[in-house]
Amino acid sequence: MRGFADPDSDDESGQPPASLLVELPRLEDNGPESRGSAQASLLLESRLHDGGDGGGAGAGGFVRRAAHAVQARIQEIGGQAGGLPAPGGPMPAAPPHRRSGRRRRGAGAAAEGQPTYRERALRAWRDARHQDDFMCRVYAYYAGKGALTIMVSRALQLATLAFVVVLSTFVFGCIDHAKVREQKSLAAVVVPQCTRHLSWPATLALWSFAAFWTAQVVRTAMEVPPLLEMRAFFEEILGVPPADMGTIAWHEVVSRMVRLRDAEIREYQGLARSRVLAQPLTADGIVNRIMRRENYMLALFNKDLLDLRVPGLGRHHVLTKALEWNLSFCLMSYLFDERGQLRRRFLKESNRAILSEGLRRRFRFMAVINMLFAPFIVVFLVLYSFFRYFEELYHEPGALMSRAFTPYAQCKFRNFNEVPHSFRRRLDAAHAKATLYLAQFRNDALIAGARFVSFVAGAFAALLLAFTVVDNELSLEFEITRHRTVLFYIGLSSAVLAAARGMVPTANQEYLHPAWILRDALEDLQFMEPSWRGRLDTARVRREFEALFSYRLRIFAHELLGVVTAPFVMLVALPACAERVVDFFRECTTHRDGLGYLCSFAAFDLENHGNVRFSAPTRAAAEHLSSKNGKMELSFLAFKANYPEWTPRTQAGSIYLQRAQHAQQD
Repeated sequence: MRGFADPDSDDESGQPPASLLVELPRLEDNGPESRGSAQASLLLESRLHDGGDGGGAGAGGFVRRAAHAVQARIQEIGGQAGGLPAPGGPMPAAPPHRRSGRRRRGAGAAAEGQPTYRERALRAWRDARHQDDFMCRVYAYYAGKGALTIMVSRALQLATLAFVVVLSTFVFGCIDHAKVREQKSLAAVVVPQCTRHLSWPATLALWSFAAFWTAQVVRTAMEVPPLLEMRAFFEEILGVPPADMGTIAWHEVVSRMVRLRDAEIREYQGLARSRVLAQPLTADGIVNRIMRRENYMLALFNKDLLDLRVPGLGRHHVLTKALEWNLSFCLMSYLFDERGQLRRRFLKESNRAILSEGLRRRFRFMAVINMLFAPFIVVFLVLYSFFRYFEELYHEPGALMSRAFTPYAQCKFRNFNEVPHSFRRRLDAAHAKATLYLAQFRNDALIAGARFVSFVAGAFAALLLAFTVVDNELSLEFEITRHRTVLFYIGLSSAVLAAARGMVPTANQEYLHPAWILRDALEDLQFMEPSWRGRLDTARVRREFEALFSYRLRIFAHELLGVVTAPFVMLVALPACAERVVDFFRECTTHRDGLGYLCSFAAFDLENHGNVRFSAPTRAAAEHLSSKNGKMELSFLAFKANYPEWTPRTQAGSIYLQRAQHAQQD
C-alpha cells in the first residue's frame, strides 16, 4: 500500500496515482439480490486496487475471477449503471429517447471495451489527483454555454485569425500599389505568385503562423472528447440539459455538485476507499480549485507587491495584456506544478535567496523574448484591432471616446474567489454610474472648444453633402487635396463631428452631486481607497479614479505601447520585487485537507490573516499579514451573497458572518 508523499518533496498533494474509486455502479432496485451484487462488486473492486488481502498471485486471481462472476450476475439481473442520487431523491432523469440512446451507446461501448462519455466523466469527477483541472473544465463549460457553443466559438476564432493574416498578406504583399490609380480592375493590380516575392522576414512570419495555426486546429480537435465528457456530466449526472445552459445560475451548478458528493459519501464511503470521498465538497472548495492561481495574482495586486511602472516614464502602474500574460507565465509556471499545486520549496525560508534569483532570471529571460517578438506583435495588434473595431467605429464613431475600466483597475476591483462572469456583471453595473460621475466635472474651456470643432466639422460635412446631391459624380472624381476626394473628407468630417459631440453635454443634462454617484459606483465595485473617504467630490479623487476608468482609445494606445515597454518593466522594475513575492507566497499560504495549499486570503483565514479594522475576529498582529483595505473581509461577505447555501467552515468565519448580519439589521 502506498504511503503519503515525502513532506520535503514537491509532490505535496499526497494523492494516489489514480482514483481508487474508478466506477461506482448503481443498479435498479430489483430486490436484495441486486443490491447485494452491487455492494459485492464495489468491495471486490476495492480489493483489486489494493492488491487483495495480502495473498499472492493466486489470491489476486481469485478476486479477479470473483469480480468477473459478480459482473456477469449483474448483467444477468439486468441492472444498469446510473448516476448517483442527490439527497432526497435521484437526479432528474433524461427523456426516454435519451435514455434509450445512452443505453445503445453504452452497449456499443461495452462491446468494444470503450467507456462511455458518462463513465469517463465520472472517473474524472472522482480522480483525486486532477480535481483542479476537472473543476476548471466544469466552469469553462458553464461559461461557454455548452459544447456546441464552445466549439463554434473556437472554430470562428481560428477562422478570424486566419482571415486577418490572409487578408493582410494579400493587401500588403499581393497588390502592386503603384498600378492602383492607373488600372480599373483588381485582376490588373494583383501580383502573380506573390508569395514567392515576399521578403524572408515576411515568409518566415507566414510559415510560423501556419505552424501555430495548424497546432491550434489540432488542439481544438483534441478538445472535442473532453467537451463531450462535460456534456455528459452536466446532462446525465447533474441533470442540466443543453437547453438550460444559458439560464441556469452558477451557484445552482455548484449546489448540485455539492449534493452529488454528499450522496456519494453517504452511500459509498464504507464500501471503497477514495481520497475524494474523504472530505465533503463545499462551494468555497470548488471555487478555490478553479481560481487557485488567480487568487494569488489578485493578492499580489491587493498588497501592491508588483512594480508595474515604466522606468523613468511615469508614476502610474500600467498593466497591459502583454504584461499580464508575461506575469502569469513567469510567476504561475514557476510557483505551481503541472497539477496546479504550489511547490513546497516555496514554503521554506531557507530557499528564499535561490528562489528569488530564479524568479529574477525568469523576468529577464522573458524580457529578451518580448524584445525579439515585439515588432510582429505590434503589427498583428494593429491589424487585428482595425478589423475587429472598424464596424463599431463606423456605426458609432463616438465609441472611440467612451470609457472602460483598465486592466490594472480590474485586478484591484476583483474579489477573491469571484468567478469571471460574476465580476463582469459588477463592472457592467458600475460602468454607467462611473461615466455619469466623471461627467459632473465639466471643463468649460474644453466644452467650448468641442462646440467650435463640432460646428466647423458639421458645416464642412453639410457643404460637401450639398455639392454631392447637386452633382453625384463629384464625390468620386473631384479632389479637394491631392489624391483626396470629396468622399474622403465627408467621412473624416463626420468622424470629427461625432467625436466632438461626444464631449459636449446635452442641454437637458441635470447636475448631480458627484459624491452621491461615485458612492453608488464604488458599492458595485466593492472598492474604496482610504484616502477617498469624505473627498469623493474633489478633483484629486476624480484624477485618481479617472486613471482607473480611462478612455478606450487611451487603453488601446497603452496596449500598443505595452508591447514595447513590457520588456523594460520586466528587465528593471519587476526583478526588484522578487524577494517580496517569494516572501508573500511563504507567509500567506495555508493548507486545507482535501484542497492542498491555498492563498490565505482566498481561504478566508480570518483568524490568522483578518483585518481588525474591519471587525474581523483575528489574532494577526502584523499588518503585512492582512489584506489591504479589508479585501478579504469584503470578499467573504460577497461570496456568502453569491452562494447562499454556503456556510463558513471555521469558527472565526461564523463569528464574522454573525457580526455582519447584526450590523446589517442595526
